[in-house]
Order: sequence, then structure tokens, then C-alpha cells
Amino acid sequence: MTPTTRTLLASLAALSALAAPALAQKGAAPAATADCGLSATADWGGDPASGLTARAVTACDANGRIHATLSLVDATGTTQFEARYPTDEVMLLAWAEPGQLAPALADWLTAFTDLDNTTHIPGPDAEFPFYAAEDLTETDINTLRTEARDMACYVQGMESANCLVREGDGVREIGLMLFPG
Repeated sequence: MTPTTRTLLASLAALSALAAPALAQKGAAPAATADCGLSATADWGGDPASGLTARAVTACDANGRIHATLSLVDATGTTQFEARYPTDEVMLLAWAEPGQLAPALADWLTAFTDLDNTTHIPGPDAEFPFYAAEDLTETDINTLRTEARDMACYVQGMESANCLVREGDGVREIGLMLFPG
């Protein structure tokens, strides 16, 4: 296990401990039927010609818990990225009242229309640091900062966002950006 991985795992463990009281208060409420089978889409950079579309779809399990699957699909229909999250563990989705998840799902996807820039990746000494993906070094992250590339950082927890950049027709995960929750 690399030092970066150990640091990331320790940080995520600390974040989950901090988020646990909030999750315990909100809890996994039974799914409202209106929140099952929802979908929302957003084009990368808000541009339909970008060739990359973010799609979020909800599904309710037998226990009444709602999951949202986030996919990034290219112009050929190939999935370039996919992740699945319990909605009660994603800040923007957890706040939605039962039956009101559709607007929250659309808000979640604004990370793909209102892109950030890699020049804004926090440094290692920042109050809310950035944790590079396991296959990236600090040199790689510094290169991304100087390249000033468009990136989408979508909320994937209660105090962090997963950041992606375009790589050809696809996307690449570059790391997690922490924020106060």
C-alpha cells in the first residue's frame, strides 16, 4: 500500500467518523416511489457537442434504500466512467426530502456543466487538501495545474468530491478534493 493510499484511507475513515452523526440523524428513510427510476443528464461543459454526457439514474432496493448511478458516456454510447452511491451518503442527494430527489439529482450533475479548472487543485498544505488518485504523483498533479484543464468535481460523499478530467474521448479520475461538510 502506497503512502498516498494509506493517507487517503485514513482521511476517508476520519471523514466517515465525522459524517456518522449526520447520517444517523437523517438515516436511510424508506424510498418514496417517486424517487425510484429517476434520471438526469448533463453534457460536459454544458455543450452537447462535447461528446461526453453525464447521466444519473436512481434505483430503489428491496430494503427501500435509494442508490444513484453516475455514468459518463461518450458520443458512441461507450461508458467511460461509472460509480454507484447510496443517496443518503452523498451530501447533495441526502438533503432531498422524500419524493423530491429529481431536482437534487439535476443539481448533482451541475458539476459537469459548470466545470472547474485544474489550476484550482489545492496544494498539499491547504486546509482542505486534494488527494491524488493512486496512479498519480505530485509531479503529475503539478502538471495538471499548469495545463489548466477543465475538470468536473462532483460530490461523492458528505465532505469530498471526486475530480475527473477529459482524456481523449474519455475521462480520468485524478483524485478527491475535500471540502467542509
